[in-house]
Amino acid sequence: MFDNTLKLTKFMLAREKVTSTAWILGLVLFNAVIVVLLGSALMPDAASRAEFMSIVENPALLAMVGPLHPSAPDTMGALYVLMMLVFMGIGVAIMNVFLIVRHTRADEELGRYEVLRSLPVGRLANVNAAMLTAVVVNVILAVLSALSMWGAMALTDEPMGWGAALLWGAALGALGLAFAGIAALFSQLSSNARGASSFSFALLGLFYFLRAGADMAPDEYGFLAYLSPFGLMSRTWVYIDNIWWPVLAILGFAAVFTALAYWLCGIRDIDQGIIPARPGKAHGGLLMKSAFGLNFRLLRTSIIVWIVVLFITGLAYSVVLEDIDTFVAGNEMYRNMLLGPSGLLDQIEVDAPIYVIIEQMNAVVNAAGFTITQLFANMIGFMMAMIATVPVLMFILKARAEEKAIRAELIFATATSKTKYLAGFVAIAFVSAILIQAAQALGLYAMVPSVLDNPDELPLRFLLESVLVYVPAMWIMGGLTALLVGLFPRRAGWIWAYYGFTFFAMMYGRMLPDIAWLANLTPMGWVPQLPMDSISWPVLAVKAVAGIALAAAGLWLYSKRDINAITH
Repeated sequence: MFDNTLKLTKFMLAREKVTSTAWILGLVLFNAVIVVLLGSALMPDAASRAEFMSIVENPALLAMVGPLHPSAPDTMGALYVLMMLVFMGIGVAIMNVFLIVRHTRADEELGRYEVLRSLPVGRLANVNAAMLTAVVVNVILAVLSALSMWGAMALTDEPMGWGAALLWGAALGALGLAFAGIAALFSQLSSNARGASSFSFALLGLFYFLRAGADMAPDEYGFLAYLSPFGLMSRTWVYIDNIWWPVLAILGFAAVFTALAYWLCGIRDIDQGIIPARPGKAHGGLLMKSAFGLNFRLLRTSIIVWIVVLFITGLAYSVVLEDIDTFVAGNEMYRNMLLGPSGLLDQIEVDAPIYVIIEQMNAVVNAAGFTITQLFANMIGFMMAMIATVPVLMFILKARAEEKAIRAELIFATATSKTKYLAGFVAIAFVSAILIQAAQALGLYAMVPSVLDNPDELPLRFLLESVLVYVPAMWIMGGLTALLVGLFPRRAGWIWAYYGFTFFAMMYGRMLPDIAWLANLTPMGWVPQLPMDSISWPVLAVKAVAGIALAAAGLWLYSKRDINAITH
């Protein structure tokens, strides 16, 4: 059953030397950088951390980040874990889902698994090798995360012990193995890679919301946390109590899901899932009669999911609006992000009592002609614009994925030109940028009448304008992606590195003036910040044309290159 597992594991590790290395280094470096930034710039002393703790008990905030320890300590380590452990866990979970699906269901869908089965390998060798690969990757991640946490904490004014850092790494590694097991299970249940990934991410969302419900109302629904790997991970209380048994419980989750995956793999047929694929129609509909229609059919579910997710995210953020003055006044990070770009922060005595900060903050903001609520809505619009850029890039990169899977050749065997084929993905991505941005604005606006005493502070037009101004910048990112697909197809994934740089420059440029200039190296850095800046429609039009021009260049290059020479 497991013959030649080790040989397959070595082969998979060799395939992962770039992808998994990039994931691990990205997560580890992100973790270390955030620790240093929080400790040196945003929460440098006990007073600033105490201010943060004064407003963090908001149930909506706890639902987003994680549970608050009963003793509510305001140490640097405790606050960092509160803010980042769940989010780091989500990144680790996504990495493992992609890893396992890539080596199991995706390989099977592409016909590679049949080649392996023609060799002297056991029936369960492939899934077993994938899980062993996940073990190696997550152990390396755990060790490097612990080392980075220990080293980064040593640079703050509250250096912590090695034991807590090791628990941090172990919790992330255990969570990764749990979602590796989940992905392995759904790779047996689903008949295609897209379904395996979608089901895995759906369960990730369910586990996240179970934890969120438990953390919002711990007295009534606290038990839900123990039904979720995220909830268990949060109950390790790293840098507070340093409890290890939740790590073992998460590994128990991993063992159960992995055992189910092995069992199902042993009884199902090759190229089939336990859940049978839904039979298609005998005749294709109107959409299937054109390349554009086919492209839309491939992306339709993803478009709907992203629109719904951003709408729900807007709803979630709207809860904070009810107590926004206290929330911003009591948190140095949000004061810097909201008031720093406009230069108003210099007019506020940040060392004063919180009620004085609130009065001064409202006075200077109102004198400038806007409100704290509008500034916060603008910041949320920026953050969700960065999230909404992800599907724009993914939808265009889908053309490259279809090419690598040798499915695009079947399209080109018809009367469809390569230009028209790629243009379909680009057009869908560009239109989706508008729809997804509008969805999050509508989600935020849906709760405005319920949470604000004066709903006129956030009219729908303002919210729509504050998010749609990012669309031309998103088109430029999409145009760069199309250009890479046409010019350097094997390096099209480099766009994610530039996206990561853009996120870093925009996020921390708002908080740290010394690096604010980095934002000018990104399309997002030239977006007007409402309500401080006025909208220059000619400038936005030029940026939109620039995005279209980049995409057009990518289409032309794509039409000139040889598909077969790149694919094989």
